[in-house]
Amino acid sequence: MQDANGSRFALVLGRQDWGQCRLDAAAWPGQPLLDTLWSDEAESEAAPLAFDAAQASIGLAQRVSRFAPAKGDVAPSTAQRLGAAADANGNIYAIVDGGSRITVRNAGTGRVSTFWPVSTPEPTPEPGAFAPAEPASPPPPPDWVGLAVTRAHYLVVGVKPVSTPLSGFLVFDLLAGGPPLPLSWPLPWVMSPLDMAARPCGGLAVLDNIGHRVWLLNRRLGMEAVFPVSPLAAQTPPDFQASDAADSPLDASPPNPSTATPHPPWFTLQTTALGGGHPVAIEVLPDGGILVLDEAGADGFALVSLYVGGVLQAQASASDVLRVTPAQDRPGLSLRGFDFAFHADGPGNAKLNPPRLVLVSTEGNQAYVFELLWDAAQPHTLKLAAQAGYLPLKRYGGLQLVSGGLAQVEGDTGLLYASESNWLPLVAQRRPRHVPEAALLTVPFDGGDPGCVWHRVMLDACIPAGCRVQVASRWSDDAKLLPDLPFTDEPTPLLRPDGSELPWLIEGPGATTDAARGHGTWELLLQGARGRWLQLRLTLQGNELSTPRITTLRAWRPRFSYLQHYLPAAYREDAASADFLERFLANFEGQFTALEDRIATARALFDVRSAPTDTLDWLAGWLGLVLDPALDEARRRQLIRHAMPLYQYRGTPQALRLAVQLALSPCVPEADFALPARSQEAPRGVRLLEGYLTRSLPPALLGETVVTPDDAPRVVVPGARWTLNEGAEGLHRRWRDWRVAQGLATSSDTVTSTRFSPLPPADVPAGTLAAWAGFCQATLGAVPTLASDLDTAWRRWVATGQDAGLGLPLPTRWPQDNTAQQGAWRKFIAQLDPLLLRQLRRWQAAVARRHVRIGLYQRDTASTWPSFDVLPPPTELPSNPVALTDWALFETRVAPIAARAHRFSVLLPISGPDTDADTVARQVDHARRVVALAKPAHTAFDIKPYWALLRIGQVRLGLDTLLGLGSREPDIAPALVLGSGHVGSARLGAKPVVPNDRILLEC
Repeated sequence: MQDANGSRFALVLGRQDWGQCRLDAAAWPGQPLLDTLWSDEAESEAAPLAFDAAQASIGLAQRVSRFAPAKGDVAPSTAQRLGAAADANGNIYAIVDGGSRITVRNAGTGRVSTFWPVSTPEPTPEPGAFAPAEPASPPPPPDWVGLAVTRAHYLVVGVKPVSTPLSGFLVFDLLAGGPPLPLSWPLPWVMSPLDMAARPCGGLAVLDNIGHRVWLLNRRLGMEAVFPVSPLAAQTPPDFQASDAADSPLDASPPNPSTATPHPPWFTLQTTALGGGHPVAIEVLPDGGILVLDEAGADGFALVSLYVGGVLQAQASASDVLRVTPAQDRPGLSLRGFDFAFHADGPGNAKLNPPRLVLVSTEGNQAYVFELLWDAAQPHTLKLAAQAGYLPLKRYGGLQLVSGGLAQVEGDTGLLYASESNWLPLVAQRRPRHVPEAALLTVPFDGGDPGCVWHRVMLDACIPAGCRVQVASRWSDDAKLLPDLPFTDEPTPLLRPDGSELPWLIEGPGATTDAARGHGTWELLLQGARGRWLQLRLTLQGNELSTPRITTLRAWRPRFSYLQHYLPAAYREDAASADFLERFLANFEGQFTALEDRIATARALFDVRSAPTDTLDWLAGWLGLVLDPALDEARRRQLIRHAMPLYQYRGTPQALRLAVQLALSPCVPEADFALPARSQEAPRGVRLLEGYLTRSLPPALLGETVVTPDDAPRVVVPGARWTLNEGAEGLHRRWRDWRVAQGLATSSDTVTSTRFSPLPPADVPAGTLAAWAGFCQATLGAVPTLASDLDTAWRRWVATGQDAGLGLPLPTRWPQDNTAQQGAWRKFIAQLDPLLLRQLRRWQAAVARRHVRIGLYQRDTASTWPSFDVLPPPTELPSNPVALTDWALFETRVAPIAARAHRFSVLLPISGPDTDADTVARQVDHARRVVALAKPAHTAFDIKPYWALLRIGQVRLGLDTLLGLGSREPDIAPALVLGSGHVGSARLGAKPVVPNDRILLEC
């Protein structure tokens, strides 16, 4: 790209370009490439410069902020590290009060209550009953240590031996409830639990404080033999052999392979030169490996040991935390371990690879995050890679960290810690601490010509208050000489008030200026850079709380000289003054060139992809569009880009659907604008339902219904609906039977009084009118209305005396010899209400389409009406088969279709019945305004959310309804939550999976 004066720029953008720069620091000899440092996991955290992929920018690296304990701070007590865990529902169980009580924090209410023991009042003995002579001595207070919840929903609590060697567990069935089941540890073994962790198989791993070993239990809490994978495995005696009573399981030393039990249900913890003699916590890897945390190793830092199959594979120290700690905080820093737990997966169930450990120091006011680097192919290489982050703990007492499930937000570890009487989430705080200063060297930029005058440097960056970027340059016509030349400091960059110098830049770094944040394009004029090759040194300086972030660097060359092109040679005679004048005019050149560039690239204003935001209304005006202010910028651009196909298909279902989607949907796929296209392909999204598709017709009327004299006699079996084959007498008979069934007539009534009429009968006896309407709906599939409405209008007309003697009822034949009556009838039709007149014209047009000419109609029906435009509907059921067919087809097919013609419904997708009512109302109102502008003028419509149309008897499969899971669909009815869910818009949650050997108690 070049500007209006022919200048071009060298560009540094993205990780690959910045990675080719070199680090300029005395602590890093050889000026290594930044890409080399960033690619090495060990070096990347120690490098003073870091690339932020989320912001695509380079800045000062972040360091771990140390929360130094203040005077009076109390470190967490090991006496309170008794055990805590959460079940699958989020309820948290903890051992408190020195091991004598178990509490539970309810996941729904957040209240903490006593889980066990449950206090029960002593029964009062009845008078005269036998009772102990002396009160029984109270049982010794319990001493519980270690707590875990297995994957089989058992809460297991460790029992510590106090006065006797008896130990074991209390096992609570969280599914069935009830008191715990005591599980005694078999003698002569003695086990004193210190910590427990659930295993993937459903069992437990128990850290034994007495035997300095780890016991393994299966899902039924039975002891599980350990099969060590070691060179001694080949020398292990067979499983079945004579027992040796001399060997005592109480011996904590490693067993002798020649005399010990071949595969004991434990493995002994090993002590090496790195440490391992003071275990405090245990965790289990997803593959079954065991991690044991020691408070401190030989170097004074926490030590993590990995055991696979009962054999020590590797050990790693937490001393790597020094690498990400500022130098001034390193003296006296010794991270001793108090507890650890696995970091949860990221938001959205994003897997963490490699896994991370969260380690709490013995100071108790801060936690640290480490990546667990271990390769099964190299089992003896284990490393804890410290991660930058600030995780303070507020009044942490000492209970173990508890996993609360998936991380909810960025920085969330998914863990909870006990702060006095509350359980708080452990979340990284946005209080970064950055390296105070670092510098980099760019690659040499090639100007192409010897003696090239380099013009200016543009930095798309965010430089907040308290930070700065210092630029220095060196240049030469020979690239080999550059490394030996000194750097020359350049002026401090200044923030451009009007954004980037690139014309019509819409998006991207530097497009807009935010002076309060220091965000935008920063500019500096190079003072004396003359040479083919140019190298820059960027020094980033911060206040440790924030950092400058540079996204893009542009070095412009060559400089367009106003002094050379526009001023006389006299101004260039003195070298010193010419140099000053050159740089002075360059300031104005930069401003004028930006204006010239905008003029030269004015064609960008006519391209919706490059037009600035404030010109979109102007651009839309060229197409006759008025943009809705409620549309965001992306949808406004999309509407302008596809305006022509929308104009071509305006008023069609496809265009209407797209108009509503543009108004309501945050993203409309480009493929939807490929018109013409079927508008109902997608099963979801905005749907448009045309009214005529929802009509209901008798099956007999969908085929040939005209009865001709050539039809042979045949037996007609009456069905649910009347057909033309039954004739008028069949309809009269059905009406008579209907009245008798309704109790409105008897079989002895005259035939005349029980004949069916297209006009509604008088409501005598009571219920006759309702019975007639029900009969029409059930027998004909529609209720005739035209004859009734026209008869009512004629009666009003006769009452005015303008009927010229035609009188009542509605005429059935044309008054051939009375001109006055003919005129009165035509005048009556002309003054009808427009809606009624439209219905009458529809009847006349339907008859005209069937008979084509009035003469044919007169011949087939023996009628005297001279033309179709004066023909009224029959007020009595015609006996003529042709006239009967005309009436039946109109009332059962033409009229119902016309009632639904030119009507449609727009169905809006709603996220569920729990959607906020105000939000739905705003969407419906917005859609109504959009459809009113885009629909054909003669149509009527309504707007409905999906849920408003799912009614039995009204839905149409494939149009507004899909076959799915129904009420079991999670999106339709979410699980009911007490205190927040609504009956009718939620469902009961699925029952938990219960193993075959368990019983689930329900109430």
